[in-house]
Amino acid sequence: MSRTLLALMVPEAEPLVGDLRARLDPAAKLGLGAHITLVYPFLDSERITPAVADRLRTVVAARQPLAFRLDAVRMFPSTVWLAPSPTAAIGLLAAALQLAFPERPRRDREFPDYVPHVSVARDVRRDREAIAGALEERLHANGPVACVARHVHVMERAAEGWRTLLIAGLGGADGGADPLLQRA
Repeated sequence: MSRTLLALMVPEAEPLVGDLRARLDPAAKLGLGAHITLVYPFLDSERITPAVADRLRTVVAARQPLAFRLDAVRMFPSTVWLAPSPTAAIGLLAAALQLAFPERPRRDREFPDYVPHVSVARDVRRDREAIAGALEERLHANGPVACVARHVHVMERAAEGWRTLLIAGLGGADGGADPLLQRA
């Protein structure tokens, strides 16, 4: 049994933050690329049946691909992250997915507002300001990162690390191979 998450993968961010994430984000150390989490936790992997996959594809296909920029550095108490702009469509997609899957487990602690973000450094309370400053310098030198998300990925935390379980295309785009159905 493995927990899953729904995410927009953001490979465009890797040249800017990949080395920082590899050192400072535990999820990156387990193979999870730069991403914006839409729903976490989602469902335990064995609960993602073909019917659940179809429901996910239907919700995702009803929304168009998302164009945004990563153009600001922000901080939570122990996390440094890149902020996407605009955020409205990302927030609407996350809300639609949450509504479509009321059976998903809830976190031990709930956050009142969804904040789309790409985590760069986590669990860094002491060095947070210095890391944010270095990231600001990189962002200033390279400019905003233009991104287009065309898929929602179901990512599974397996024993060997994170892996893609299922891909659903925004606007009905082809999600590619379906590892879930191939493995079943």
